[in-house]
Amino acid sequence: MSDETQTLTLDEVRALAAGIFTQAGMSADETTTMAEIVAMSERDGPRSHGLRMLPFYAESFVSGYANATAVPKMTRLAPGALKGDGDNGYFQIAAKAARDELIAMTRENGIAAFTCANCHHLAGLRFDTEPLAEAGLVAIGVVNSLSMVVPHGGERPAFGTNPMSFACPRDGQAPIVWDQAASAIALMDVRMAAAEGHELPIAAGLGPDGKPTTDPSAILETRSLLPFGAHKGSAIAMMVEILGAALAGATLAVDNAEREAHGGLNVKGGATLIAIDPTRFGNDAFADYVQRICAEIDGNGDARVPGDGRLGKRAQAEANGVQASTALITQIEGLLG
Repeated sequence: MSDETQTLTLDEVRALAAGIFTQAGMSADETTTMAEIVAMSERDGPRSHGLRMLPFYAESFVSGYANATAVPKMTRLAPGALKGDGDNGYFQIAAKAARDELIAMTRENGIAAFTCANCHHLAGLRFDTEPLAEAGLVAIGVVNSLSMVVPHGGERPAFGTNPMSFACPRDGQAPIVWDQAASAIALMDVRMAAAEGHELPIAAGLGPDGKPTTDPSAILETRSLLPFGAHKGSAIAMMVEILGAALAGATLAVDNAEREAHGGLNVKGGATLIAIDPTRFGNDAFADYVQRICAEIDGNGDARVPGDGRLGKRAQAEANGVQASTALITQIEGLLG
């Protein structure tokens, strides 16, 4: 694999992404939404969910697996419950369409949730929760995905990488925002290690012999990842499956029958966003509590507030652009003809 890279500005990243989404038939507004998510992934991380995902977005549209012209539908089921149908499009389009109503519901009731089925997700989950924190709300987001994570002690995949995200407003600073998968390592990182010809730092999946291995090619052969933290990660993956799929009435990880025909990275499942208005819970000093919690982490050895590493990356990318693989850029440009 070539190590040659070149520098792109964030506007150039947006332009490459916009070309893919526009070519697929997305409207101008939806193209802007999705292209911005790709640019934010390159800016803040995880960069494996940025430009590297564009060929998979293109594949999902060309194969007919995802609907580029989706029109999400929303149904208010209760004062604090909003249900969405993504019309087989990307969740981020549905989440943006639901955002104003979800925020209004949360401010009225103190807590509210948005569930969405019939949708796809290939980006970092933090970009779904951060806008809610920017609006002053605490947010929790989950999305279930294709079965490739073996439950602790098991022999075959039962869950997806099933990421989760948390976001919280912070006075005078960017919100606290983190996201993480329930798997020990992301599938894209396994693919990258295999392409670059090196072992993984930990035994992150099962090989053909059913034993944990650091060989990325063996893991790709079985597509059997291990959960992080043994039984603890397995329990969290199950929680996300219930909140992301069962609550939304979406496709379970093990039931995505079309996955092989349309590419193993296409994630079609369900998502849930839960929003909380901290001003409605009787603690006028909530913001002070958050600052105190953060202060106990900052300056505590090498510890840092979860997710804050993105802020340094953000400043660097905005000032100097990002490094992108020349081979990947050539591949994307080839998709654009």
